[in-house]
Amino acid sequence: MRILIVHRYYAPDVGAYPQMLRIMADRFAARGHQVTVFSTQPGYNNVTTEKLPRRVMRDGVEEIRVSLFKEDKKNTIGRAVNVFLFLSQLVLHSFVRFRRYDLMTVGSFPPTVTALTARWISWINGWKYLYHCQDIYPEIAQANGMMKRGWLAKLVSRVDRRNCRRADAIVTLSEDMTTTLSQRGLKQDNMHVINNFIIDRFDPDVEVDASFDKQPSVFRVLFAGNLGRFQHLDEVLKAAIALKDNQNIHFFFVGAGVLETHLKETAQKAGVLDQTVFFRPFQPLEKIMRVIHDSDLSIVSLSPNVIRCAYPSKTMTYLEAGCRILGLLERDSELAQLIVNRQLGSVSTGLTAPDIAEAINEEFALSKTADQDKSKIQKVGQELFGQDAILQKWDSVIDSLGQQHLAYNSN
Repeated sequence: MRILIVHRYYAPDVGAYPQMLRIMADRFAARGHQVTVFSTQPGYNNVTTEKLPRRVMRDGVEEIRVSLFKEDKKNTIGRAVNVFLFLSQLVLHSFVRFRRYDLMTVGSFPPTVTALTARWISWINGWKYLYHCQDIYPEIAQANGMMKRGWLAKLVSRVDRRNCRRADAIVTLSEDMTTTLSQRGLKQDNMHVINNFIIDRFDPDVEVDASFDKQPSVFRVLFAGNLGRFQHLDEVLKAAIALKDNQNIHFFFVGAGVLETHLKETAQKAGVLDQTVFFRPFQPLEKIMRVIHDSDLSIVSLSPNVIRCAYPSKTMTYLEAGCRILGLLERDSELAQLIVNRQLGSVSTGLTAPDIAEAINEEFALSKTADQDKSKIQKVGQELFGQDAILQKWDSVIDSLGQQHLAYNSN
């Protein structure tokens, strides 16, 4: 098939999804598909800024990159302009190229409007389209308090419901997410659950900055990723402050985000900054995996109900690095059940600071009495989220769409 993969970010952009898309594109091309990627010049979080050719063939995959304005997450208008420019150029690309596609795949970012654009393009051109739901909007925005239940939420919900209904295939990351879509009144006949996969294997020989050095007596609790509003980090920091008298428990927050300044100021006022609470900048994947491996407990935290609309991709990185997980999420969720049933860590009984502090104390006590075999955690990670296992599921979906395409054209 002739496949067009569309996403705002693509490797070498940092982040799990841009890296994962490149692996998927290479896989599709290796299986004989003609693959084109439509994306932008690198610039995610302004980490990667190298200028790449507008059009290039790389390992059998055609990459097309359009230019946008430099982006600041705090500049809402600027971000909206970039979304408009990106989708406008996608429309132009879809209607002025002499070569047609059989399948267009899009993710859920930018939310709703990308799938809406793909739906219209595919309908006019007679292409199939696949909707890869990394997040579900507007439900995730409502769960996090970023969008109230009003006319705008109803409009977004109505549009995205139609995006899902018209998609030839929807891929979600968990049964929880599929259930959320089903609650819109949608059938599940075009839905597939395929979680994200482990991108890089852990390399114990990678060197990291000396600021990550850890004494044997220290029990390190790590949060790595976006320091944003979805992660329930205020309560995590409150728990760290409550545990400040135990000088052997250190909290590391590694990454950047809209709450970074607020969290640092709170830690400073509590007298724990650079004492038992430490902030470190974003690290490349291979380095953060070494930091995770050297830690004792990694936090997967989400605000209430967010787990029904998303699945934290850091889970796979934590498992590959062999670190126990503390889940701060609903105990009946698919991820919480995985952590408990496969003995990958523990799940807090609640999401308040006292609950979190109690769970960390229990893990700290356990670390003194039980053998922490990191290889067992790594083995489970590869079993469930190894590249080959997940990519085989993608092969099945793409092959099914290809058969549908051939059957349609033969009639």
